[in-house]
Amino acid sequence: MLVNKVKEKMSRQGPLSLLTWMAAMGPDTIKYIGLSMAGQSTSPPTFTACSPGLAHECYGNSYLNSICYQFNSQLQITSNFTPAFQECTKKIVDLVFLFDGSGSMTKNEFNENKGFINTIMTTLKNSSIKFAAVQFSKIARTVFNFNDYQEGRALTNLWKEEHMADLTNTHQAIDFLLKNIYENQAAGATADATKVLVVITDGDPSDTDKRFNSIKRSDDKNIIRFVIGVKNVNLTKLKTLASEPKENNTFLIQDYNGLKGILDNFQKKIFNIEGSKTALAGNLTKEMSQSGFSAVYVNKDTLVLGSVGSNNWRGSLFETEGLGSEEREIQDSTLDKDSYMGYSVAVGKKNENLLYFTGAPRSEHMGRILLFNKVNNNWTVAQKLSGEQMGSYFGAELCSVDIDSDGNTDFLLVGAPMFHQPPREGRIYVYTLTDKLELRMEMNVSVLARGRFGSSISSLTDLNGDGLKDVAVGAPLEDDHRGAVYIYLGEKLKGIRPEFSQHISAARMRSKLQFFGQTIDGKMDLGEDGLTDIVVGARGAVVVLRSRPVLSLSAHLHFHPSEISTDNFDCLAKEIISPVVTLTACFNMAEATKSKAEALSAGMNVSYSLDVDPVRQRSRAFYSDTNKGARSLLSTVELRKKRTCFNHSVYMTQCVIDTLSPIIIQLNFSQSESQQEGRTAILNTDSPTKAVVEVPFEKNCKENETCLAELEVDLNFITSTLLVVDQSYFNVTIRLSNHGDDSYNTSLTLLYPPGLSFSMMHLLKSTRRTVFSCGGLEDEIDRTTCSVSLPVYRSKTTAVFTSKFHILNAYDWNDTMEMTVIGLSDNGNSTSSSLTRTIPVQYAVDLVAKALPQDSTTYINFTLEDTSPKRLVNVYEVQNLGFTPVPITVTFTFPTKLEHRFEMKDYEISVLQNYTQCGKVINSTTEYCSPEKYCKSIECDSFLLEKFLTVTFVLSGNVSFKDLDQHAKSLSLPKKFTGDRETVNFISFVKLSYDKKRYVQTASDPGDNSTSFHQTQIDVQAEIIIPPNTALIIGTGVGVGLFLLIIITMAMYMLGCFKRKRPVDNAQEDVKEGEQCDQELQPESGAVESNPLLDDSQTKNNGFPTSEAVGEGPKEEQDVSESEAG
Repeated sequence: MLVNKVKEKMSRQGPLSLLTWMAAMGPDTIKYIGLSMAGQSTSPPTFTACSPGLAHECYGNSYLNSICYQFNSQLQITSNFTPAFQECTKKIVDLVFLFDGSGSMTKNEFNENKGFINTIMTTLKNSSIKFAAVQFSKIARTVFNFNDYQEGRALTNLWKEEHMADLTNTHQAIDFLLKNIYENQAAGATADATKVLVVITDGDPSDTDKRFNSIKRSDDKNIIRFVIGVKNVNLTKLKTLASEPKENNTFLIQDYNGLKGILDNFQKKIFNIEGSKTALAGNLTKEMSQSGFSAVYVNKDTLVLGSVGSNNWRGSLFETEGLGSEEREIQDSTLDKDSYMGYSVAVGKKNENLLYFTGAPRSEHMGRILLFNKVNNNWTVAQKLSGEQMGSYFGAELCSVDIDSDGNTDFLLVGAPMFHQPPREGRIYVYTLTDKLELRMEMNVSVLARGRFGSSISSLTDLNGDGLKDVAVGAPLEDDHRGAVYIYLGEKLKGIRPEFSQHISAARMRSKLQFFGQTIDGKMDLGEDGLTDIVVGARGAVVVLRSRPVLSLSAHLHFHPSEISTDNFDCLAKEIISPVVTLTACFNMAEATKSKAEALSAGMNVSYSLDVDPVRQRSRAFYSDTNKGARSLLSTVELRKKRTCFNHSVYMTQCVIDTLSPIIIQLNFSQSESQQEGRTAILNTDSPTKAVVEVPFEKNCKENETCLAELEVDLNFITSTLLVVDQSYFNVTIRLSNHGDDSYNTSLTLLYPPGLSFSMMHLLKSTRRTVFSCGGLEDEIDRTTCSVSLPVYRSKTTAVFTSKFHILNAYDWNDTMEMTVIGLSDNGNSTSSSLTRTIPVQYAVDLVAKALPQDSTTYINFTLEDTSPKRLVNVYEVQNLGFTPVPITVTFTFPTKLEHRFEMKDYEISVLQNYTQCGKVINSTTEYCSPEKYCKSIECDSFLLEKFLTVTFVLSGNVSFKDLDQHAKSLSLPKKFTGDRETVNFISFVKLSYDKKRYVQTASDPGDNSTSFHQTQIDVQAEIIIPPNTALIIGTGVGVGLFLLIIITMAMYMLGCFKRKRPVDNAQEDVKEGEQCDQELQPESGAVESNPLLDDSQTKNNGFPTSEAVGEGPKEEQDVSESEAG
């Protein structure tokens, strides 16, 4: 044996150190030593390691069995054995000759057939081959069966057989021998024998195989078929009768004399069938058993081995009680072939019931575990559990755990090493074994590595001294197939802890190991030091991990004096650093395990740190009289006694603001990394590695131990109402006074409706330095808490704050808002103060009543020709420009009768969007429309005007001037000549009204009068147009003209303007008289009338009358006078 001792560094603190022992065990032909191991807790301890790779040849076949080695405590081989070993034996062969008896052959050829069969039977009479013969022609007939052969009647029956001399119904004959020879136990057939058929024929089959399907049935029964064709036979058809390989199993000869030529070769083929792989194509039992693939000891003598290859790889268990004893097979016949039962095996015990657990990782491709219970000395299946992922190899490893060592199995751990969930590979399942002998799922565990985690699982005797069994889990493919082992500490309720306590990697060992962790066992004390050691199997090697003593360590902190004096704290004084307390750190040490050596004497190196105010950003104390940043202290000490203590001074400056909350000092310790190597003791992972102490400050109170604060609060609103305006704020002032002792952890709590959102608080004034901080919880929207001068709000201090709140206009406000302020203190028995005030709530609104003259009637006229009523339309809009819906009432006021008998009838008010209805008539008097003007006021039903909404109202009615014709007739005479126009101003009004206590109008323009937005009017000018009386004007003009004409004519006549004279004699006289007449007729002033009473015909002769106008005689006479004058 080669022994090589190597010490290696482990990752993660744990109780195991490494001692690698490698042993060379036998020839190189034996592989996989250590694939399974089982240990015996005897004195001295021993263990068994098996290799399921023992191969041996039997008549050309390879059998795969197992060999197991037994080792003593010094890792020396004491013996070996081969469980479930299959010796080399020839399998029984049932061979049937089917020879042709058709009429195409002669009697001599028929006898040569018989001689050929006789020779083969005689030559192979000492083999394991049984013979039978059938002659076929038109029908088939048994010549002799297997019983005849075994009883010596075969050859006699053969030579007595008569030649049928008929057709060649080959397929019918094969069907006959399948039923009457191979499947007929009365004919001496062996159920699991290798079946061989030799067909001798000289012609093609006369029948077809469609009816009998004989060739397929022969293949299904694994019948090896040789065909010998004689004479002129179709070779292609002949090959269809042979089994694979058809080329090797088909023979063609020219005549029956040729049978002698193939006799030696044919006999050799038949003889080799006895031990050939073809002969083993049926059911396998132990030939490929690989018994020892898994192993476990039940007690001192009984060993249970898993045999995965037994029974066509269905698998089984073999129970043996010592060397040379009879092996007992345990199996489940309901499992499918290739289930690999026995891949893993474990033993349990519950309430005196012995139980076997085994895994079948390929059962139904999901994997399965089986629980066997012994009933009436027979092992029966009590429970089956299946895996949850196809191909996960659930059940590839099993481990039963008696967690508290009371003799009852508490848990079963099941490995599924090929469970795939990237980046994890492998998983173990933890099952609780109940008193009803049932497995119940508890949890599953995996690690962040690809290494077939769970390929091996082993229960370990207590490693850390907590009295509970621990567990080791192997991951043999981790780290590029080097392998690793994970240690899990036991847990009373769940079996194991979910996180591993130690990771042991083969890559850190000097030996070039592969598949480290393939098998594990940890129940023995190989070093005889009182500590459990772990044996780990690897490829071609066994590794022993030695345990180390485990020490439990606890730490305690003490300080002196019991309080920190505050007498010298003064922030205004010069900064001085001085010690305030002496801190003592003590360590108590005890061994958790039970090693034979004195573990305490070897000592332990511990590194510890002391931190002051670890949760604060800035520490109030430190460990140096010169460095205020020394808030941590690090030290490494050696502990050799059960109790060891160390003293440290703690320093502070004179300016300390927070003297309420105590100084927190925290100690953390761990074992020095340099000691985690080698064989020294290890720190118990369950030891609390932290200790905390609080050092309080001294309190100065009137009543000695108790400080009584007397807080008083006051709350005032800056405005008289809370006006709800979008994006607006509400301000309050708060006064906090402390009339008693110092108040510790003082706070102001503001309670308000959710419609307010706290924005900020500002300090207006205070009697001494005051700081504050405000905040609230996310789920509390109706309160804000402000801490004031933490930690101490000094006595006789008063501070005034102003708080600003954002107003949420979407909130449904009540008519009033209530706000409460509460002053609180952590002082015991101190009085708290609270005050609640109420303020009215008003909504800011922006309402507008708007006239739309462009859509309305603003002018209308009536004439004598158009006196019918006309439609008057006034359009108004009511708008809500604000963010708040407002209930409003809209009132219309308009006259129905005006001067000049103007009147309005059939009036109505319509709402285009149908938000309300208008029709209620009320009495209303305005400065524009008094009752004597016959005014009407119509009120619309109150409705809610939503934000940003516009509603359109239309006032319409028929207007007219009553008795317009009579009015025209009653005009004065002058107006009848000039015409008449009369104008009436029709004015309609709209007014908005709402609850002005609840709502307040805010103007868009600060200079606007807010009430001006709520009423508006439309002016309509109605006009009467009466034109001048044309007939009267014409009649009067004609009468006056005639009268003037008469007067002028009479005057001219009296003046002699119309006397008759002779033209020749009196020409000059006439001229003179004419001029005289003209002068007499002119006015005295000498002015000529601008409009002489002459018509158009009189002005044609430059203003002088023509002859026709003055009544001259006929034209003939006139011409004569002119000629005479000439």
